[in-house]
This record gives sequence, C-alpha cells and structure tokens, in this order.
Amino acid sequence: MKLIIPALFATTMALSLAAQNTGTFSGKVLDSKGKPVANTKMILSKMGINWVKEVKVNEDGKFLQVGLEPKDYEVTVSAEGYVNFKEQFHVSLGMGEPKNYVLLTPEEARKTAGGTAIEDPAAIAESKGLESFNLAVVAFNEKNFSAALPLFEAALASLNESIEKTTDATLKVESEKKVETMERPYSYSLMEVAKTDEAKRNELLTKAEPLLVKMLERNSKDQNAIVFLLDIAKFKNDAEGITKYQAALDSLLGPRPELAYNQGVELYNAGKLSESKSYFQKAISIKADYAEAYYLLAMCEFTDMNLKGTKANLQKYLELAPTGKHAGEVKEMLKAPELKNIK
Repeated sequence: MKLIIPALFATTMALSLAAQNTGTFSGKVLDSKGKPVANTKMILSKMGINWVKEVKVNEDGKFLQVGLEPKDYEVTVSAEGYVNFKEQFHVSLGMGEPKNYVLLTPEEARKTAGGTAIEDPAAIAESKGLESFNLAVVAFNEKNFSAALPLFEAALASLNESIEKTTDATLKVESEKKVETMERPYSYSLMEVAKTDEAKRNELLTKAEPLLVKMLERNSKDQNAIVFLLDIAKFKNDAEGITKYQAALDSLLGPRPELAYNQGVELYNAGKLSESKSYFQKAISIKADYAEAYYLLAMCEFTDMNLKGTKANLQKYLELAPTGKHAGEVKEMLKAPELKNIK
C-alpha cells in the first residue's frame, strides 16, 4: 500500500493542476416542455481564430466538453424542426455553471415574439450557410476532405442566396467577406479530393482554378495557391501556365533543385529523354552534389550515344553516392569496354 498511495496522490495533483488551467462547458439541450431534443447538433467556435469543434449531445440532452482554454466562445445549437440558437459566452477556469439551452419551434418562436416576428429570408439563408460551414471546418481540420467538400458547397450556396436576398448593403458586404473566407478551404478540399478521385478530377480542378486565381489576385505571394495552380497547369498540359506559376514559385522561394529534378523525371518517364536533360542540368547547377540528377543525366547521354558524357556523369554519381541505390549498376556499366576505354 505504501507504493500505491504516492501514485494516487500524484494523479490527483495532476488532475488538480489541469483543472486550474482549463475550463468546462456543460449543460442540457431541451425543448419548451423540458424534454431532450433528438439529433441535436452543437458547434462550438473560439472567437477571433479559426477553431471549431462539434460537441456531442447525448440522448438525454446532456453535453460536456472539458479542457477548454479560458476564452470567449460562440455556440450554435440546432436540430431539425427547431429555430437555431446562437450565443457568445466566456469559459472560465474550473467547472463553471452548467448552461441549459431551450430550442423553440418556429411557431413557438413567433409566439414568444408576440406574434410580430418576421422571418428574414436572407438571415435564414446565412444561418444555414454558417451552420454548414462550421460542420465543414470540423471535417476539414480532420483532413476528411471528401466529407468537407459537400458541406462547403452547401455553405457557399446558402451564403450566395443570402447575398441575393438581402437589401442591406452593409450586410451584403459582410456576407461577401464570409464567402471569401469559405472559398479558401473549399478550393483546398477540391484539390485534395481531385488527387484521389480520378473520375471527377477534371470537374473538381475546373471548379478550383477560378477560386485559386482570385486568391492569387488578392495575395500574389500565396504559396498554396501558386502550387495548386501549377498542379492544374501540369494536369492540363498548359505550357504557358506551367512556366508562369513555376516562375512565381521560384521567385517566392528561390530556385529549388528538386523541382527541376522532378520535372526532368516526368519527361524521362514519358520517354522524352532529350527534353529531360536540361532539367537535370538545371538541378545540378543549383545543387552541385545532386547525385540522382547525375545518374539520370548519364542515362540520357547514353541514349544519345554520348559515351564521354555518360562516363563522366556515372563517375560523378559514384563519387557522390558510393553506396547509393544505383551504385552497383553504375559500377557494372563503367566496367563495360565501350565506357572503360573512354578518356
């Protein structure tokens, strides 16, 4: 027992310290009759930053989220057949007071407002869009891009509907800014899903391209937008686009030997050995000890029957990578009479 007591004491202390550094969000979601609301969705977001979490609400309407940083949050509570409830609040250290939320049906909400409430179509569309966006962000942060994609599309459709229906110029501008915010993760999701869905790749890239172009127009140093646009240009075999976006990337990050090498490998694998040589040479000019580039350059020279160039590049490869994956093959090639006697 003497060995167990200190361990339990240490655990208790650890929990106590953790409780002092974080806060708790708990309570119930009920209807107007005090009964739990089925299939409730609760989205918790941290004010001021892009942090969103879905809080689980059980069959009894109870919810509990621990380990929250003491900050300002916004919660959106929704369920089919009920009016969405939204609230901003502050999480303090420790347990805090439980919060109970009562969801009303549209009819109950109108009666609560004295029968004078008028449903604003623009506000309804925006609320629907923000709810979809919050759910999309949860999937996006979990890298579940295929799940995030339709949610982003639904969010954008609702926000654009809100923009069309609103007559308030200020609200219209605010909604347009929200659309811009949504377009960024939406375009990334399109690109990520395109990598794995070959059947829809062309359709997805076609949707993503104008969004990425707009992002680059807003910020010419947006590295992610440049990289994605370069990928699209390569998919379309758009030589002008490849040159444009590669130049933009090089200007932003400086010349990178691996990019030149990878372009050379693409051409090499496509059987365009003569065209690939200039890229291997470019990689070497940037990084003089790029062993793999010397190896493939040697293969290109050998195909062109430039035996002197072949031998020189093979020897350079062996010098840089004496135990590399091609070392055995290179040694055997250098033993061949047609190369051995080349000076």
